Amino acid sequence: MAEVFAEDAVYTDPLLSVRGWEGLDATIAAVQAQFGGLVFSLGGAVDAHHSVARFTWHLGPGGAEPVVIGFDVAVIGEDGRITQVLGFLDKVPAAA
Repeated sequence: MAEVFAEDAVYTDPLLSVRGWEGLDATIAAVQAQFGGLVFSLGGAVDAHHSVARFTWHLGPGGAEPVVIGFDVAVIGEDGRITQVLGFLDKVPAAA
């Protein structure tokens, strides 16, 4: 976690907003529990300039139609770690 995210990194999507490693870790654990057995994959190329990157991601069974599709924008700090992620959900199952 410390290699990728700044200590006070913020993650915000339509369902929640968390700050810091503890909040990020809890969010990742909750997603893994809710969608166990599914895998994240890139939905296309990462587009980046200056200290900002955007990308589409898929979550689903390996090699199959994704169950969830999202679009994230990540801000990279001067030390190369992520300081902020703004997430958008384009496709979400009704039960999510």
